[in-house]
Amino acid sequence: MNIVKKVFSTVAGYDLIRQKETVILAISGGPDSVAMFHILNEINNYQKCEWKFYIAHLNHGLRGKEADDDEIFVKELAASHRLPFISRKIDISSMKAEQKGSIEEVARDARHNFLKEIAMEVKASKIALAHNLDDQAETVLHRIIRGTGLRGLKGISPIRLLSRKNDLFLIRPLIETERMEIEEYLTTNKIPYRIDSTNIDTSFTRNRLRHKLIPLMEKEFNPKVKFALFKLGQTAASFYILLREIANEIFENMKMLSSEGEVCISAEEFAKTPPALQTLITDKAVKILLGKLPQLNFEHYLEILSLCGEQTSNRVVTLPRGLEVKRDTYVLKFYKPKPAEQPPKLAPQQIKIPGKTVIKKLNIQIETEIMEGKVVGMADYIQKKDYTEEIVDLDKVKKPLKLRLRKKGDVFNPLGTTGTCKLKKFFIDSRVPKDLRNKVPILTDGDKIVWVVGYRIANDVKITEKTNRVLKLRVSKM
Repeated sequence: MNIVKKVFSTVAGYDLIRQKETVILAISGGPDSVAMFHILNEINNYQKCEWKFYIAHLNHGLRGKEADDDEIFVKELAASHRLPFISRKIDISSMKAEQKGSIEEVARDARHNFLKEIAMEVKASKIALAHNLDDQAETVLHRIIRGTGLRGLKGISPIRLLSRKNDLFLIRPLIETERMEIEEYLTTNKIPYRIDSTNIDTSFTRNRLRHKLIPLMEKEFNPKVKFALFKLGQTAASFYILLREIANEIFENMKMLSSEGEVCISAEEFAKTPPALQTLITDKAVKILLGKLPQLNFEHYLEILSLCGEQTSNRVVTLPRGLEVKRDTYVLKFYKPKPAEQPPKLAPQQIKIPGKTVIKKLNIQIETEIMEGKVVGMADYIQKKDYTEEIVDLDKVKKPLKLRLRKKGDVFNPLGTTGTCKLKKFFIDSRVPKDLRNKVPILTDGDKIVWVVGYRIANDVKITEKTNRVLKLRVSKM
């Protein structure tokens, strides 16, 4: 089968381009993209497909004059076929300094954003990239070496949805065509193209695979190793699609009521699901929250599964892009934490004894009362009071009493203990939520904590049989 028929078979088999569709052709000027342009042009003319093409070229500004000459070459190619040409020049080096990821990743993201933007402008439904069978084999091998699961093994998809809203797809018409076939086609038809000098730079991992590892594997192990890797990708893709459909159905059954910005599923049902489906269910939950799936590794999935063995836990699993997962009794919760509120600033405020003191910044008031002499019924009162009230031995505290918020280095001698501990540890042991700890009022005499309001008084201010004067404290909302 000649290359034009093979590409036509790929286009028809995967339903890549339909009659009269508008397609953005991403043309770098290299052999693959130039061949894709000419082949699709042939198919369009002979099959009367009525496709409308736009030629797009992104100059990354990495190779100076060589890159500028590539842009001129593609512009002339478009002009020779009377096709609209759209190009843009960017500074990838500056973008790399501002973004995470390798230079290849930043360049790829910039290219995809550029192509997507053009597609939106001209109302195209497809963006065609020139990845071929060799690229697929290299991708699968690269992921095997780095460590991957079924999703990674499926390699490069022939067609991928970019925007459901705009019905926009990324397509790869040459994905079943070998690089050797492409080069033969260009040579036979005397079609000129550009050579990117960075493609022979073996400091890049992909180039080392292409120029060193795969030739070695072909020579020493299997002359058709590229086809073997390509078939592995196809097989993995088939199984992945099947398992994903099953996982989606199971996900819908184990999904629980969730608040905005979170996805909740049954921890018990998740734990009983086979591991192959657990990863896909996790992917589904993450994708709902983030819109697209970030790079999750094997350890991420294991950590999430480990949460299912804990009925209640303060442990949180952190995923890429600020996502978190935690176990909340019977619920496994995926969520993106809200930015922590800045604690209110509060200068220590003196408390009236006796009397009422309003703390406007905390929207509370503290009421104090002095009871002298042997107070009848005190034991009964202690048992019945709630968290808003406390009593202390007035003679064991030093005036003035002041109310403030916690500060670094605070220590506390909680009622019922014999020694001091850091206030932070007390909060952790008392399971005070992290986001509330900076808002808990602290009643002090000097540097000593008398009452962690709403939680506990200090051990050394408790009332005893010898207490003659009791200070009754009560906090209430304004």
